Amino acid sequence: MTKETAKRIFAFSILLNIYFIISSVCRWSCSCADRHREPDEAPVEQIEEALPDETGAAAETVAEIAPAPSDTCHSIIYYRRRMNYTAEFNDLNDVHLEQAKRTGLSAIPADRAAVARLGGLLVEISDNDWYVLDNLTHSVPYLTKGAAAELRDIAKAFCDSLASKGFPAYRLVVSSVLRTQADVNKLRRSGNPNASENSAHCYGTTFDITYTKYDKVVPGGDYMEPFELTKVLGEVLKARRDAGRCYVKCEKKQHVFHTTSRH
Repeated sequence: MTKETAKRIFAFSILLNIYFIISSVCRWSCSCADRHREPDEAPVEQIEEALPDETGAAAETVAEIAPAPSDTCHSIIYYRRRMNYTAEFNDLNDVHLEQAKRTGLSAIPADRAAVARLGGLLVEISDNDWYVLDNLTHSVPYLTKGAAAELRDIAKAFCDSLASKGFPAYRLVVSSVLRTQADVNKLRRSGNPNASENSAHCYGTTFDITYTKYDKVVPGGDYMEPFELTKVLGEVLKARRDAGRCYVKCEKKQHVFHTTSRH
């Protein structure tokens, strides 16, 4: 063997060793990436499945469980296509107002003191096992007996539906109820476009349920994003509305389901 041949063999062996080293490093890097995959990089086979919409709309990608940053909790995803809430819940304000005037208070209370004098016409509502009240800066926590019962039934059905599906426990958040004349005036000064005596909220029959936040009963552990919980709430509201128990309008600007009891 000549010196030139020996040099070539030696150089080739060095290149071959470098190749094996680089290959090993690449395999190790890929393995680490799989172990530390970010939540939005879940394996495709885990999350991809197309579900048809009830209205025939294009299917969307959903998952049962998406990985969360923590190893001990997961984001639970309801294996169900989201309905078009604005199209499904589109009862006009005039319909709400007509119902409110028919089954609610005969006149708009002047202020909170006037509400207290109404006695048995209204029921005071408060946090309970099924819903909580948001910071009511422009309304008072009172409803007619029928509306209070409807709110309770909707909230209870929502909680029962979560439990039956094995989902974490959440309560609904009620963001607006009875508005007095003083509340309407206050809203007007704040520039709210819904500040009017021609609102079903003024008659004690109507309440708003927010769909951007929910109250988790037990902190920590597996959780659900608001838009997943709203799938469950949407099913409950549709069932109640179809049964003739309430009118519902999805108000996108306020992020609420504006709901008027029909009894």
